[in-house]
Amino acid sequence: MGRSCTSSAPVWPCIAAGTSFFRRPCEHAEWGDRAVRVTVVGAGYVGATSAVVLAYLGHRVTCVERNAARLDRWLGGEDPLGEPGLAELRGQVAVEFTSEACSIASAEVVIVAVGTPMDDNGRPDLSQLDAATAEIGGLAADGAIVVIRSTVPVGTCDRLQNSTLRRLRVVSNPEFLREGQALQDAFFPDRIVAGGPPEAQRPIEELYGRILEGRDLPGNPRQEGPPPLLWMSARSAELAKYAANGFLATKLSFVNEIANIAHAVGADASAVLGSMALDPRIGRHFLRPGLGWGGSCFPKDTRAFQVIAEGAGYDFVVLRAAIEQNARQLARFAKAIERAVPSRSTVGLLGLAFKAGTSDTRESPAIALARRLIRGGLNVVAYDPGVQQFPDEPRLSVRAALVEACADADAVVIATEWPEFAEMDLTALRLVTRGDLLFDGRNLISPARAALAGFRYHGVAGLGD
Repeated sequence: MGRSCTSSAPVWPCIAAGTSFFRRPCEHAEWGDRAVRVTVVGAGYVGATSAVVLAYLGHRVTCVERNAARLDRWLGGEDPLGEPGLAELRGQVAVEFTSEACSIASAEVVIVAVGTPMDDNGRPDLSQLDAATAEIGGLAADGAIVVIRSTVPVGTCDRLQNSTLRRLRVVSNPEFLREGQALQDAFFPDRIVAGGPPEAQRPIEELYGRILEGRDLPGNPRQEGPPPLLWMSARSAELAKYAANGFLATKLSFVNEIANIAHAVGADASAVLGSMALDPRIGRHFLRPGLGWGGSCFPKDTRAFQVIAEGAGYDFVVLRAAIEQNARQLARFAKAIERAVPSRSTVGLLGLAFKAGTSDTRESPAIALARRLIRGGLNVVAYDPGVQQFPDEPRLSVRAALVEACADADAVVIATEWPEFAEMDLTALRLVTRGDLLFDGRNLISPARAALAGFRYHGVAGLGD
């Protein structure tokens, strides 16, 4: 964009030596009552959700998106992401979607929510981030708050604060949104983590004021009440995102190991994990064994976290083991299927998304499994209620109905934990399959129920190497 979009006046008129943000006589008693001018750069899961939610909170929001196909769908009132409830809420609020960045010049807060995909070395590719912040640095007015929501290596915000964005106030504000539940997580988060210059804290409090107060929000509030704002250094905030995802991935890998060991010693993995769930130090979440973790965050963030540790000269043994176990879990499951059915057999694959409730197939264990089975000489026919096609793998056939994917299949494989698969009529399914093998990669089906329907059941644990 040209310099005609710039503004020379400072965004925050209260900035002066020894003056705190927003401490003016007309300041509202409650946070979030003033409409803040916000520009969001990037209309993916994080950016679009942030834009719509902030507009619902009463802020004046513009969302800049340079992907023409995605922008056209937003402008047409569609949600190209398929996030539940997002299109409906977007229709109730005023968000301007555009490819032009001129709104940055008058924005009080600029939110950066661009992709930081993993490169071949496991490091985040920051090219989109650097391009966006370079443009922001040339357009934004002095004192504007630049909020980095993209997941970035520790030290990125400090680098930007001391270079491209030195005139501005750079804040790390990592997101903790779950795909399929993004709106619930945005309106009712467990915590809001942010870090940067001390004088930027008050504007962030104002931006999220109604969320911090739990006031006039849609959906189901948390029983624990409104979330805290955890203010810290930018480096700490950046690390907090990696720490959370690294821990959750490690927990999932540990649970898979418990399930494998339980089978090896003749114990009931469900009973063992159920007992663990009642321990408040452990909690009941992330205790379901399966194919392994995937998606747009865990694989990318764990590998990036490992690279960060290596760059600091630290050997992150536990995280490395979790990554190795995750790869091994999928390999063991695939080998069991390959051993059980002859080459050129047909597999009915139930699930393509990396988890239920989303159409996202990025780093999906189901896709990785399909590709491995295809390379092994098997014919894979898939069904997923959220994925109608998968052109990236032309050898994979995708059907519009569960029964179509499993017709004449020699084996049925559950790869994504959709409720539809847990509740399917196994007796009716057995009538259309050729073979009687059922491989449950998500532990959705009880072995007794599968046997009653005429299937030979194989769970994800105890399949051998």
